[in-house]
Amino acid sequence: MARSKSVLEQEQAALQWGGICGVLGSLSLVAVFVFLSVLIGLDMLAIEAEIQRFPDIRVIRVIENTMYLLAIALWSVHSVVLFIGLRRHALAPALLGVVFMILGLCVLAVGAIPHTMTDPISDLYHAAGASPARQDVLVIAWTAVQGLVDTLVITGLTLTPLGMGFLGLAMHRSPDYGRAFGRVGLFLAAAGFVSSIYILVGPSDMAALGIFAVIFFHAILGWRSARLRLAEI
Repeated sequence: MARSKSVLEQEQAALQWGGICGVLGSLSLVAVFVFLSVLIGLDMLAIEAEIQRFPDIRVIRVIENTMYLLAIALWSVHSVVLFIGLRRHALAPALLGVVFMILGLCVLAVGAIPHTMTDPISDLYHAAGASPARQDVLVIAWTAVQGLVDTLVITGLTLTPLGMGFLGLAMHRSPDYGRAFGRVGLFLAAAGFVSSIYILVGPSDMAALGIFAVIFFHAILGWRSARLRLAEI
């Protein structure tokens, strides 16, 4: 039986808005990288160098973290919308995909604004009269915070490839998205898996591969979702 026209129109609108959210989320995170490369540089600093420099780049870090959180929120909307577009033809993989994707994005979101933890540490470190011994303790505290954030990033980047993989499989089975977009999803999921293997073993620059896999996934599939036209079934 064909679905009512009003329901189809509502799903169509959700797909378009969700697809736009996916694209905007990816653009937001790319803008973060450009923003950082211009104003700070993307080179990783030693912990002590980072805490010493923090008062000069505090505002930049707040903007960076806020845009990062915004990107994750927009991707979460798109992930739910993908389930709406895929459930008709591939319910099981679509459901598994959205669950793993949302779970991974939620973990990433928990560590999105570390400046709320590092601000007080920085204030104490740079306070007048702070002794070298006290500063050494604060460096250790800063290291602990960074370790927590790194743990959340690694966990999130381990879960999101599972979501991309199942959603890619669902797209492969769905005529609305098609095999081409399904292969794109599976390819980006594979890139994310490779990244997760490296970062689970130890600190690695391969984390960037996992991040960009998520960026391209939501950019490409967000564009598809925004342009999708559902047919009555």
